Amino acid sequence: MKKIALIAGAILVATTCWAHLPEGLLRAAVQFPAGNEPIIDSNLADWDVVTDAYLITHEDLTETVTGLGTERDAADLALRGFVGWSPNTNKVYIMEDRYDDAVWVGDHTWDNVDGRGSGCSGNARDFLEIQIDGDHSGGQFNSWKDENLTQEEKDILHGQQAQGYGLRPNGRYAWHKTYEHALPPFGDAAFTCTNGPGEPGNFYAEYMYTPWNDLRWTDVPNSVQHTLTEGEIMGFNFTVLDSDTGGGYDGYWTLSGDTNSCHHADFLSDFLLTPIDPDIDWSSQNRGTAVEDNTWGQIKATFAE
Repeated sequence: MKKIALIAGAILVATTCWAHLPEGLLRAAVQFPAGNEPIIDSNLADWDVVTDAYLITHEDLTETVTGLGTERDAADLALRGFVGWSPNTNKVYIMEDRYDDAVWVGDHTWDNVDGRGSGCSGNARDFLEIQIDGDHSGGQFNSWKDENLTQEEKDILHGQQAQGYGLRPNGRYAWHKTYEHALPPFGDAAFTCTNGPGEPGNFYAEYMYTPWNDLRWTDVPNSVQHTLTEGEIMGFNFTVLDSDTGGGYDGYWTLSGDTNSCHHADFLSDFLLTPIDPDIDWSSQNRGTAVEDNTWGQIKATFAE
């Protein structure tokens, strides 16, 4: 990680004027060597080799809607997460390993819309929102209130230069006019639950998305992708929605610390696209596909102590 720290320090000095949130913090996205990219199957074993230098937990999140702020409770919601990238596939990868005291995921009314999940059902209140601004250009990408814009203009701008995904375990719903860009070959997601609706349990998920500089929802295949490049900074955020009843959510836990990250890229976090980390033994990576149900057993106990 020494090389990564030096690069991060240099970039922080050079880019203070256009840093995002939280101010002064540059996180690291782990680079996957060619052939070591995660298999999107909800088995998190292929992330086990990634070191804690890249780890994101619930302690890094801030609740921005209900007033909880930094009053975190691992017995209610505990998280382990990683963000990665690959120059070989030009994809951003996200891992979510969550314990929740009442898991509400899925939505029977969706009839598994173009998605795939395992053992997940309920009212689709506990899910992850993801925002990606590949070229770190900032700007609004959703929810315009400007009356000077026509609805057609708003539709064109929706997700054009940054993209937001509202993901549910029985589908890959994106907050866009289309979700084509969230499906293969451009994106993918897989989920596994270990509990019934509203019960305490574990939720495992993997996500993979293409960054776009100019996404046109009417013509996704011919839209302009952003080329991920080592040493660059991308804008990124994820928000964990938490519901204890299956109705409205009881927590809106953001990585950036600002609710506006759901529609405006100026409020995303800064992630460095790191070089290959010599401290990671990629030769020992587990590429199995069997999902382990005890991933959170010991981890949750540690958080709750």
